[in-house]
Amino acid sequence: PALLRRLSTSATMAIGLVVLGLPAPLLIWASSGAALYLICVLRGVGFAVFTVAGAYMASEVAPPGRQGETAGLYGLAAGIPNVIMIPLSVVLLHAVGFWPIAAIAGVPALGAALALGGGWRRVAPESTQAVPAGATRRAIARSLLPAAVLYAITIAAGAVLTILPIVRSELVATVGLLLFAVATALARWQAGAQVDRPGRTWLLAGACGVAIAGLLALGAGLSRPSDGVVLAACAMLGLGYGAIQCLTLVYSFARTTSSERPVASAVWNGAFDAGTATGAVLIGALSATGLGWWGVFAVLAVLVAAVMPAAVSSTRP
Repeated sequence: PALLRRLSTSATMAIGLVVLGLPAPLLIWASSGAALYLICVLRGVGFAVFTVAGAYMASEVAPPGRQGETAGLYGLAAGIPNVIMIPLSVVLLHAVGFWPIAAIAGVPALGAALALGGGWRRVAPESTQAVPAGATRRAIARSLLPAAVLYAITIAAGAVLTILPIVRSELVATVGLLLFAVATALARWQAGAQVDRPGRTWLLAGACGVAIAGLLALGAGLSRPSDGVVLAACAMLGLGYGAIQCLTLVYSFARTTSSERPVASAVWNGAFDAGTATGAVLIGALSATGLGWWGVFAVLAVLVAAVMPAAVSSTRP
C-alpha cells in the first residue's frame, strides 16, 4: 500500500515482477540452506508486491457494478498458469531435474515491460489520492471477515498441495493437481460472474460447503486408498477454493472505500499467503499425530466450517 500511494499501479507491479523473477535462476546454484532461504525471501517480497498491486489493479479497471466479473477474470488469468505449471513442475522434477523449473520461474521479470506498457484504463480514483486519517485501521477492520474465510481455505489448500505429491504416485499427484488447478481457475471465473447479480449473497457460504465436502472426500480417498475418490475430491476442493478466493476479494473491496482498497488488497493477500504457509506446516504436524488421513482432513474441514459465520457476515456492507 505504501508503494501504491507513491507510484502508479503499473510501476508497483513492475517492481514486484522484477524482484520475483530475477533471483529465481539462482536457485540452481544455491548450495546451502542460507542461500536457498535468502532467494526465497527475495522472491516472496516480489510476489507480495505484485499480487497486492495486481488485485488492486483489478478494482481500478472494474466498471461500476462489475467488480465481481472483473475479479473473476483476474482470477482466471492467475489460475491458467497454475493449471499448466503446478502439474508440469512435478513431471519436470522427475523427468529432468530442478533446473528447468528454476529457469522458468525467472520469466516473470520479463513481464515488467508489459506492466509498464499495459496502458489499462483506470475507472476507480487515482491510487495516489490522499489517504484519510485512520483509513489503514478501518481498511484492516473491514477486511478481517473475508480474510478469515480466505485464511481457513488456504490452510486446507496449502496442506493438499504439500502432501499429495508425497503420499501418492507421480501420475495421481500430477492429475490431482491438474484437476485442482483447473477447478480453481474455473470457479474463480464463474463466481465472479455470478456475484454481481442480485440475491447471490449465499455464494460464499455455499463455496465453503463445497470445500468442506471436498476435504472429507479427500480424507476418505487417502485412507482406503482410492485414487478415483482422491481425484474427484481434488476437483471438488478446487471448486470451493477458487470460488472463495474470488468472492472474498470482491467482498473485501465492497466493504472498503477506494482509498482503503490498497490496504484491503494487502490484507487479502496476506491471508492467502499466511494460510498457504500454515497449511504446509500444519499437515506435517497433523500427519504425525496418528489421526490417519481421515482424521487429518476432518480437522481441516472443521477449520473451514468454523469460518462459516464470517462468510455469512462478509456479504453485509
